[in-house]
Amino acid sequence: MTRWMLPLILWMSASTAGAANYWQCEDVEAIRRGPDALAEILGAEADRCRRTSVRGVDTLNCELSRPRAAFGMSAIEVSASIQQGGTRRLSLIFKAGDERVRQAVERRLLVSFEPDIGGYLAISADDVQRRYRVALRDDGATQLACEVTGEPDTRLMAAIQGRLAYEGAAKVPTRVCAIPVDTALPMRCVELPVRLKKFYIADLSSADYYLAAYPLEDNPDGVVAAYGRKLRECSDTEVGCVATLLVPLHVNAGMTQIGIKIEQRFAAVPERVGRVREGR
Repeated sequence: MTRWMLPLILWMSASTAGAANYWQCEDVEAIRRGPDALAEILGAEADRCRRTSVRGVDTLNCELSRPRAAFGMSAIEVSASIQQGGTRRLSLIFKAGDERVRQAVERRLLVSFEPDIGGYLAISADDVQRRYRVALRDDGATQLACEVTGEPDTRLMAAIQGRLAYEGAAKVPTRVCAIPVDTALPMRCVELPVRLKKFYIADLSSADYYLAAYPLEDNPDGVVAAYGRKLRECSDTEVGCVATLLVPLHVNAGMTQIGIKIEQRFAAVPERVGRVREGR
């Protein structure tokens, strides 16, 4: 009995350790495998999970019948996904506050969170492909997203070709950016020299993007021009008239969107679109 029990105990210990590494975002290879790895780790419980594939994002969502220990806390929900841009994401939901979650992750993984759009971001000093995001949900729970960035299939990359068409365009060097609605995707930018109005932004995943332009000189008020949907014609005398509605542009895999015009300047834009000012 002893001879066969010892290998069994060792196997069970190794399996438990592997799962612990996964729940604490240390098993990078398992995170890279996305929903399949999560399903294997959950075993029979995965049958109660929901797997979806929406706009190229493969996700397994699970409300855990039994909380899992992670970072000294209890995860009550989990999801694993493969994003359009090649990024793999493991998301854990805790009832703990976001500050407690940040501190626990910092102690375990030796990273440091900084404020970011929608929450906090930390990047591993040992591997820049490993990123951690903490955000507070509307229901008061805290989400930790552990990401391993990757490169998408170049055959599926998209591009945007267009021109600056707002008043005063190209009088100074201008940065033009495609800013993804999905925070897991990278922002792509080009910088145009004086007098050049045409732009081309490549290496985009199939997704929705805000398209914004930012004059790099003589712009003390930080005015941003952006792609939008035309609503009406406004005269100079109409106070409060909104001529264009800021909307994202969808690009399809392997295609180039042509004839895109950035026509409207905005004194104020959402924080995410405002990233064009910094280019990151």
